[in-house]
Amino acid sequence: MIDMLPDNALLDIFDFYKDDPGNCFEGTWGWKLLTQVCRRWRHVIFGSPRRLDLRLVCGPTTPTKKLLDIWPLFPITVTCLPSHTQVDGNSLENLIAAFECRDRTSQIYIHHINGPALEKVVVAMNEPFPVLTDLWLRRMKNESGPVLPETFLGGSAPSLRSFILADIPFPAFPKFILSATQIVRLYLYHIGYISPEVMTTCLATLPSLDYLFLGFRSFPYIPVEKGPPPLTRAVLPTLTRLSFLLFSEYFEAFVARVDTPLLKRLYLSLSSHNFDIPQFHNFVDRIESLGPSNQAEMEISYGDIKMNLGSPTRFELDVGCPILYSLDWQLSSMTQIFGQQLRLLSHVERLEIREAPWGIHEPVINSSLWLELFRLFIAVHSLYVSEKLVATVAAVLKELTVETVMEVFPVLYNLYLEGLQSSGSVQDLINPFVASRQLSGHPVVIQSWERQPSIDD
Repeated sequence: MIDMLPDNALLDIFDFYKDDPGNCFEGTWGWKLLTQVCRRWRHVIFGSPRRLDLRLVCGPTTPTKKLLDIWPLFPITVTCLPSHTQVDGNSLENLIAAFECRDRTSQIYIHHINGPALEKVVVAMNEPFPVLTDLWLRRMKNESGPVLPETFLGGSAPSLRSFILADIPFPAFPKFILSATQIVRLYLYHIGYISPEVMTTCLATLPSLDYLFLGFRSFPYIPVEKGPPPLTRAVLPTLTRLSFLLFSEYFEAFVARVDTPLLKRLYLSLSSHNFDIPQFHNFVDRIESLGPSNQAEMEISYGDIKMNLGSPTRFELDVGCPILYSLDWQLSSMTQIFGQQLRLLSHVERLEIREAPWGIHEPVINSSLWLELFRLFIAVHSLYVSEKLVATVAAVLKELTVETVMEVFPVLYNLYLEGLQSSGSVQDLINPFVASRQLSGHPVVIQSWERQPSIDD
């Protein structure tokens, strides 16, 4: 029956097949198998290489030269992923053979390569790749490696749209990026220190930039500017997602120099000994989409506390800790940050406090630190607490007396506890707080929480 279908119907079917994630593997889909069914299918597939995204994938175990001799001149994807075995002499030859077809190499994904092999790969990439659209380059952990030279990619990447570079120094990046003005997705982690002034100037040359991740493992101390902010700011007109893994001093100097009018999601992982960050507050004030949220989620793991605002999440804060597993320090820092920018929490009506998906031991945190943060949630009327954190939250709220109980969650009237039905001890833990609220004239109703997936699941 399928032979009765016209060619355009077959093409539609192949197109649907291509878009099924189950048929994709390491940069391509299973079109080769379909070309072996019959001559007609082969003709239909080869007749629409762009629509069907026909490409050849060359990895460490691919006999690249033989592959390139057999198949038509389709675009090439070069991959070296964590699932591959260690790169040795033969597998390195396969990768470099693919790089020799520079006018066809459109994607390079190298996520798992040792230092000596990476040095040879970089040498092979010191020529222009005119059709390269996606470049992901990450050095293997705990390996030394080369510094990318000014001649990397011939110093120019006119077609590049996605650029991910991690753990590889690239001092010539500011000059390189001037030729890569089509970039949509940019991920830079630990590529060497680039000042906030230079970085914002570089990014302003990318009119289509949609996603930016910027992270430094360590760099010189940058003091927060005490004077007025710059008179002009770089505009990133299409940026919708922004992620930072930085010290707060660098972050302050950066956001003072940029405007992101279309930003929809902001992720911050900040480290510092001082979270006095007024430029961040001004930055948030300039972005309408990062305004007050009515939902928030605190996620607690073994040594980390995160705050997510909005549904779906629009703002996520993760405070890096210079003292390993110091939840007290993280909680205090988070309170300092949000306390300066009260409007971010002052409209939250629903608050979830839950453990991270990978679990948690019961955290031991100073109750006064919890209360300082809870006082910022002046509009919460529904509080949800996961079973593993009920004892912790109950111990905190137990500290409140009839005289002080309205200082925390003043408009709360629903308290949802996970595990309420399966364990009577859960309600016993929270009864002192409930009794204090009753005596204050502002009772709280205890209900069972059948937990759903997190806000972003």
